[in-house]
Amino acid sequence: MRHLHESGEHVWLLEDSGYPQRPWLMTPILNAPHGSREELYTTRHVQARTCIERCFGLLKTRWRCLLRDRVLHYHPNVASKITLACCVLHNISLHAHLPAPSDIPVTTVDDNDDSSTQTTQSTTTEN
Repeated sequence: MRHLHESGEHVWLLEDSGYPQRPWLMTPILNAPHGSREELYTTRHVQARTCIERCFGLLKTRWRCLLRDRVLHYHPNVASKITLACCVLHNISLHAHLPAPSDIPVTTVDDNDDSSTQTTQSTTTEN
């Protein structure tokens, strides 16, 4: 990301407060004064991260290859193609009104936490 930013690309990563603020890395502003632009930025940042984490959770629920061991098993170019293929297949599934898998835990993000703490809940239903 640093290289892309330094070469003039307008790209950013959204991260939690555990990371330092960098020109290409956007983090929430802790203890922003109430009513300030910084507070609004932090609110929008947390909302965006929550949305992104929910999307990741949906994709990991449907495509278990994205969840495997939480490490990159392929070269980044191959991993990005796998991720893109999963996104395309997920959209095809939505378009075809196919139900999401119901026997796999779904990862969710607490909306009130800027560090995006994740919890797991089961979506299994009993007959």
